Amino acid sequence: MNVPDHRRAARVALAVYATFLAFVLLNPSADVPSTSVSWLTELAVRLGLPGQLAVPGRVEFVANVLILIPFSFLGSVLLPRPTWRDWTAYGFVLSGTVELVQAVLLPARSATFADVVANTSGALLGAVAFPLAVRAYERLRYGRARR
Repeated sequence: MNVPDHRRAARVALAVYATFLAFVLLNPSADVPSTSVSWLTELAVRLGLPGQLAVPGRVEFVANVLILIPFSFLGSVLLPRPTWRDWTAYGFVLSGTVELVQAVLLPARSATFADVVANTSGALLGAVAFPLAVRAYERLRYGRARR
């Protein structure tokens, strides 16, 4: 697969993922996130995570970290010039905007600063993961690390 194919696939994946994010984060009902956290908490218990980790509040925080990783990772594929700092700032602005919309326009949703922190952390992780993935790919493909 050549570079344009990668970018095309990333563009499609990002569009689909952005639609998913909009549905989950801007849904007027809290049912989708609440059901997701409940399901993930049950899964954590079944997988044998210690009880202090498999509590809804912690599971929700981790889910909020994970939900923005694909955003900045795929964004980095499409726009390689912005640095991890830029993607972290974009994640912060996006998350803050979503929480503001939830607070002002979606009374059934609860806006929290913890969600902003978790989402911003996820944006940072996705942006940092991209160059690491590129280096790992180059090592596999070329048998050595590019410097």
